[in-house]
Amino acid sequence: MRYSELEVKRLLKMSEELSLEDQVKVNILNFIRTIHLNQQDFIASSFDSQFFGELPMTFRKKEGQVMGVVIATVNGQKQMYLFTEDGYERLEDVLG
Repeated sequence: MRYSELEVKRLLKMSEELSLEDQVKVNILNFIRTIHLNQQDFIASSFDSQFFGELPMTFRKKEGQVMGVVIATVNGQKQMYLFTEDGYERLEDVLG
């Protein structure tokens, strides 16, 4: 999914009605939004952030890499996504 500020705001307004898949989408897009708001150089930055709670997620990227990995635990199952400053894709879709 391509990053869009309008999409993030729309999803955040609906936060109480979101499915787990939509919550994953919101969390990933909001993480990318934070990168934009902080005006970080995506490639020069490294990330190792964890979200805990009902929807545990880990965001990882090493300095110099052009994309990072998100690991989300949805209903007890791990799902992996690749993310850039422009959006994200589910890993199995990229490999598929």
